[in-house]
Order: sequence, then C-alpha cells, then structure tokens
Amino acid sequence: MNQQQFIRECGKSYPEAMAALGYFRQLVQQQCDPVVQKRIKELGKVIGVPHEDLRVTEYTNPDRPGPTIAEQVSLGLLARRSENLYLYFYLYWFREPDEYWTPLGVAIDIWIKDQSKRKALDAKINQRIYAPAFQSEPWEYVDLEFWLAVKDSELPRAGDKLDELFGYTIGFLKSIKGIASYFRP
Repeated sequence: MNQQQFIRECGKSYPEAMAALGYFRQLVQQQCDPVVQKRIKELGKVIGVPHEDLRVTEYTNPDRPGPTIAEQVSLGLLARRSENLYLYFYLYWFREPDEYWTPLGVAIDIWIKDQSKRKALDAKINQRIYAPAFQSEPWEYVDLEFWLAVKDSELPRAGDKLDELFGYTIGFLKSIKGIASYFRP
C-alpha cells in the first residue's frame, strides 16, 4: 500500500478510531479512579504525605499518538505533590516483555525528585523485598515500581487488580522503618 492509499484508507475510519481510543482511555481511567480515591489516604499515611497534598490527575504515556509503536504504553492516574513527588497508578502494556515485565499488568510507580532519597529508598526496599514474609507474594518490584501481572481475560477487571496491588504495596511499605523520611521535601 502506498502513502496515498494509506491516507485514503485510514481517513475513512480516523474519527471513529479516535473516538474509540478516547472512550477506552476513559473506561480504564474510570476503573482506576475509585481505587486510587479509596487507597490514596492510606498510602499517604504510610509514606507520611497527607492525601490532601496529592493532586490526582489522569495519566497517559505516550500522551499523543505517534508513528511508531511505543515500547511501553501506560494508562491510569497520577498523584502529584508539587514537583518533588509523583505517584503513578496505571495499567501498562509492554511491546517486548522481558524477565521482569509481563506484557500486561498494573503498576504503582514512585518518583521522588531528590535522587539521593530515591536511590536510598530503592536500596532499602531491595534489602527488604527478599524477606521471607514477601517471597510468596504474586507482585514484583523493580526500581521503585511495584507491579502485578494481568491476564488478557482480567483486563475488564483492571481496577480490581490495581486494588489488589495497592494492598500488597501498602502492606510492604508499612514494613519499612522510617519510610516517611524519604518523602519529606
């Protein structure tokens, strides 16, 4: 198919495709929203950040359609405290999964602006993650990101899977002594 044919063919369905993508995005974010609203207060308490300080907004990565397939696509919500703390809660798709990442899953990702705090917290988590109490859990952890695999058949229940991941993540974070010190500005 040449460029002219491609433009003609895609032009026929472009408005419908954009509406379908927008609707899908809305449905996924609507599944995430009640879970985040229910769990953000508890998470904030564990990490020493009042939930009122966290502004929750929609999150999509990449935010705009591009000409190539992205390595990872994410869709969910972001809770932000000024410019120094970002907490991401999302459903993801990996184009080429590896030994750490499944093709489809939910994730809770912590980003702290202060690199020394971020590295220190990651090191502390890495020391604790292999404790016997957490060895049988179905979730995984890599670089301040907690994730849980989702089967294709579970996609319509992505919100339930995110809630399950919140439970594991909050339980784990509670076990880290002095965790709130990493989240102070």
